[in-house]
Amino acid sequence: MGQAAASVPPIDSAKVDAAWKTIRADGSIQFDLPEKLPEPRDPPPEWLEPVLRAIGNFVQWVGGGWQVILWVIGIVIAIALLFALVPSLREWIAERLGRRRVVEEAPPWTPTETRARALLEDADALAAEGRFDEAVHLLLFRSIDDIVAWRGDVVRPADTSRDIARAEALPPHARGVFAGIVAAVERSLFGGRALGADDWQRARADYAGFALKGAR
Repeated sequence: MGQAAASVPPIDSAKVDAAWKTIRADGSIQFDLPEKLPEPRDPPPEWLEPVLRAIGNFVQWVGGGWQVILWVIGIVIAIALLFALVPSLREWIAERLGRRRVVEEAPPWTPTETRARALLEDADALAAEGRFDEAVHLLLFRSIDDIVAWRGDVVRPADTSRDIARAEALPPHARGVFAGIVAAVERSLFGGRALGADDWQRARADYAGFALKGAR
C-alpha cells in the first residue's frame, strides 16, 4: 500500500494554474451571480381564481357525462357537415322556415274591392254571352294573378290550381272558395262537361261573397 501511494505523481501547480485560467477565460461559464435577481412574476388576477374553480367544479360534476357531451358535439358537427355538403337540404329547410314565418306575419289575402268588382264585370260580360266556361276560368286565372301579386312565394312554377287552393297561406274561407272554382274549371277542362248558368252563378256567388264581403 505504501508502494501505491508512492507511485502517485506530484501535483504540478503550474498546470493547475493554467487549467484554471483557461476555464476562467471561457465566457460560456458563469462564475458571478447577478447583483439583482429577476423580480417574481405578477400573481394571476383575482377574477381568474373563481373561474378556474368553477371549471374544476363543472368537470367534477360532469364526471362520466363527458361521453354524452362528446356524442352531442359529434352529432352537431355531422349535421353541420351535412348542411355544408348538401345545398338542397339547406335550401329546403330555409324555404320551410321562411314560408312558416311569412304565413305567421303576412296579412290574410283578400282581393281589393276595386279588383273584385272589375273581375266580376268582365266575367259577367262573358256569362251574358253564354260563355260560362270562360267566365269561371276568368275568375280562376285572375284570382291566381291576385295571389301572386299579394305574395309571390305562395305560387311556385310547378304548382297546379289544386296546389294553390291548398296553400296554407290562404285564409280557410278563401281556400274553400278557390277550391270550388278550381273544381268547376277541372270539370270543364278535363271532365268533358261544359259549365252551365247554374255553375256560373254558384262560382260567382262564392267569389263575390268572399271578395266583397257584403259590400254593395
